[in-house]
Amino acid sequence: MMPGYGNLTPDLWLNTCWQLYFTDRAVISFVKEPECVLLQPINEIQGTDISWRFCIEYKHRVLSISNKQLILKKMAIITDYIGLDIVLFLTLIISALYLFLTRNFNYWKKKGIPYLKPTPFFGNLKDIILQKQHIGEYLRTAYEKTSGEPYFGLFAIDSPVIVAKDIDFIKNILVKDFDRFSDRSLSPVESVDPLSAKNLFGQKGPKWRHLRVKITPTFTSGKLKKMFYLVDECAQKLSEIIEQSDEGKPVLVKETMARFTTDVIASCAFGVKSNAMTDPNSEFRKILKKIFELDVISSIKVALAFFVPSIVQTFKLKLLDETVASFVRKTLWDNVEYREKNGIVRHDFVDLLMQLRNSGEVIDDKENDHNIKENYTLTNENNKLKKLEGDDFVAQAFVFLAAGFETSSTTTTFALYELALNPDIQNKLRHEIITVLEKHDRKVTYDAMMEMNYLDMVVSETLRKYPALPFLDRSAQVDYKIPGTDDILEKGMTVFIPIFGIHYDPKYYPNPEKFDPERFSAKNKNDIPRYAHLPFGEGPRNCIGMRFGLMQVKTGLIHLLSKFEVNRHKETPVPVAFLTSSPTLCPVGDMPLIFNKIRG
Repeated sequence: MMPGYGNLTPDLWLNTCWQLYFTDRAVISFVKEPECVLLQPINEIQGTDISWRFCIEYKHRVLSISNKQLILKKMAIITDYIGLDIVLFLTLIISALYLFLTRNFNYWKKKGIPYLKPTPFFGNLKDIILQKQHIGEYLRTAYEKTSGEPYFGLFAIDSPVIVAKDIDFIKNILVKDFDRFSDRSLSPVESVDPLSAKNLFGQKGPKWRHLRVKITPTFTSGKLKKMFYLVDECAQKLSEIIEQSDEGKPVLVKETMARFTTDVIASCAFGVKSNAMTDPNSEFRKILKKIFELDVISSIKVALAFFVPSIVQTFKLKLLDETVASFVRKTLWDNVEYREKNGIVRHDFVDLLMQLRNSGEVIDDKENDHNIKENYTLTNENNKLKKLEGDDFVAQAFVFLAAGFETSSTTTTFALYELALNPDIQNKLRHEIITVLEKHDRKVTYDAMMEMNYLDMVVSETLRKYPALPFLDRSAQVDYKIPGTDDILEKGMTVFIPIFGIHYDPKYYPNPEKFDPERFSAKNKNDIPRYAHLPFGEGPRNCIGMRFGLMQVKTGLIHLLSKFEVNRHKETPVPVAFLTSSPTLCPVGDMPLIFNKIRG
């Protein structure tokens, strides 16, 4: 109570949640003015009966509150109006973000390295993040815009990254100076995303070297030959499914090849029959859709994981859905337990991984993989990984699923698409297939497949036009001086190799839009520089499953083309468009094609 001023108290609640209080540093004066109105809360509940105008003076700032203005001014901090305060506050935040996110935008200019002009808040990723353009197409466009340059700079949000174009520079990155670029930039967080972090694709440094040396023997031609019967079973089923469809009606090739690939991966990498070709709602097909058919948020997360890997580490982003991880674990462990209990051997990847789990090595079939240096020295630090156990074991089966599915599925789809548009090439390939099969009692065998040279040319040209992963990424392990220049790549910088752009460079491939398997004939293929054809990468960190993927694609094509003529449908897209939400090259839509059974 304050003498002579009624029931005025030292503190007063405004709007039931804001408190006006007086401190010992405030000078308070009250002046009675009859014209003042009743002071009341904003919710119109009557407050204390006050008919005073009061002024609070704090140091040199005066807050004057009177009459109804109290309601509008009580939340203002900087000005007399809350709305103006909000505008000023947002402007301050946006300005600070702008300054922070553009602080590096003169990085490449200072170094004298050509670069593409970035956009505030996005860097050079605006169209990728907003899903207006596929990552591969963007890098191809950037490649063409910087014609004549051996490399150029980009900005991933605010971080400078470099794109290598010169094939000698690319050779240095992938092979010659591999020890300085041995890691991918993608960095899943092991504590929150173990299956993404522990598989061969996600591992780094000595752990990767150790794992690569151990897993390499699972992909020798001898091992694949023993596994061929499993792929062939699925390809036979694919042929039956096509034959059962109504002739003259289009087959939705993208989904059909996805189901075929699902059955192959489930059989070879998990030892189970998924029956995706007969049941579109099979559990395995649903799981693969969760991995590859990304919503907007997930696709943005994946794009940022490639271009700004520090975001994954900082915010501990989980790239793999937990339902997928749980399914993979349960499916694999159930199968392993059943095999161990019943002594089952199928000569598939599960058998080979079980060898790594039990003894720490795969039984050697005396074949060497010349794509990897075998003389890596395993340190004592890596001895704890001698046997694959727990998620270290499961993660390798998962990478077969993640890396093997989309690449094989889309490659088969694009091959059939191009063959439908180019009937002369299709007829030539069919002639080779039938001729070779005649020599093998009309049976599709591993040896028969390996004899089909034109088939190999067709698949190579398909991968040239439609590389499944249209770019490679590497991270500089040390400060690196680009040979023949004074330019230094700083430790930790991401380097991108724009495969899609290289594959369409007329310097290496005249008339690059044309589908021409003759580029890869015995006569012509030596004219293509080795590092100008990179569908599986190159060097020690190339795609370890390359042989398996090619076997799967070729087996499917052999069965289909020996029995069916593939034709374009009126709704077949020309040219093809790519799904912007996927990091791999995947066609938009269903890719309808006509399959007519060959008579006689």
